[in-house]
Parts: sequence; structure tokens; C-alpha cells
Amino acid sequence: MGNFDFDSGRTFLEEGDYVEAIRCLLASLDEDPANVEAYVALFRAYDHAWHESDDPLVLDQMRKVAIAGLRRGPTTAQRAFLEAALDRVEGIIAEVQREEEEAGREPAPSPRKLPMIRDDKPDD
Repeated sequence: MGNFDFDSGRTFLEEGDYVEAIRCLLASLDEDPANVEAYVALFRAYDHAWHESDDPLVLDQMRKVAIAGLRRGPTTAQRAFLEAALDRVEGIIAEVQREEEEAGREPAPSPRKLPMIRDDKPDD
């Protein structure tokens, strides 16, 4: 039996509808939290959303998704992707923080609300 939300999320991701992709992929992970491929797709959707929005909160979600995916026993290829993704996003977060400190300001509020992965869910 397939996971409708996962399949829909991948379709929305391919079509460039990142908000719907994120929503569906999060629902997919609620249904099957062991699906590492859903974490990979969710990271990609957040990555696209980050490039569209420059919202630092999206970076935090990207980091959480990569870490959660790594905890789920990924294949060698999935592990390589998620580790590289985590390294990249942590570098971007450090750069954004450095820029904000240099500018002496707080980050701008997000103009667009994206679905977020929840921290309150225990690891399986």
C-alpha cells in the first residue's frame, strides 16, 4: 500500500509548489516516520522554499529534517545526501548569523508561513 501524502508531496515538489509539497511530506511522516526518502524530499522542498524566501526559520527546519532523517537508518546514498545537506545548511546558518551580528539587527519576520516539522514528536 502506497503513501498518498508522500506521492503527492513528491508531485508537488516536482511541480514547484513547495508549500503544498512540505504540507504533504509532513503528513506523510506523521503516517510513516521511518520513511527516510520522505525526509530527503522534505529537505529538498524546504531548500527550494529557502531560496524563494530567504527566511532563516526555514534553515532551522532544514537542519531538523536532515537530523531526523539521519536518525532513521538511511541507506548509504541517503546518509551521504543528508550529511552533506546538514553540513551545507549549518554553514548557511552560521553565515546568516554572522551577517545579522554585523548588521546589529534582529532578523526580519517571515512574510510567508510554511508548514514546519514539529519538535514535540518522540523519535521512533
